[in-house]
Amino acid sequence: MKLLLVLAVLGLATARPEERGYGSQPASGYGAPPEQEGSASGQQPSVQTAYSTPDGAASGPEGNVAELPASYNFEYAVQDDESGNNFGQQETRDGDATSGSYYVQMADGRMQIVNYSVEGDSGYVVDIQYEGEANIDAAASGQEGNVATPNQSYGL
Repeated sequence: MKLLLVLAVLGLATARPEERGYGSQPASGYGAPPEQEGSASGQQPSVQTAYSTPDGAASGPEGNVAELPASYNFEYAVQDDESGNNFGQQETRDGDATSGSYYVQMADGRMQIVNYSVEGDSGYVVDIQYEGEANIDAAASGQEGNVATPNQSYGL
């Protein structure tokens, strides 16, 4: 088997197709097709040098949506007594004015409520409030089995 492989390699090394020197054309299948005399009309192909918007682009029954000011309103809420999840959000936008709020039931029993607004380039204005009293015992209840004691390690 090794002898057959060596003979095949030697056969490939000694078989030489026609010599090709510097600047010769590559074998067929590579490069541009050869020019055919008499078939060209003498005109250069036209090349589009600038991009233009295709006809009918962004023009549905509502027109170009990108030119309309942003306007939306959304809201969601999740309350699952079994898992203790209680959170939600509401937001409204009309043009450059956006306002909303979100809330989340925290592990310590408090409800965190965040109200926010922004109008144009005025910046983000936020008001954070808490309802209820923090109960550290309530936050830790049911967690004892899930909390690992930290160990110091310096990787030495």
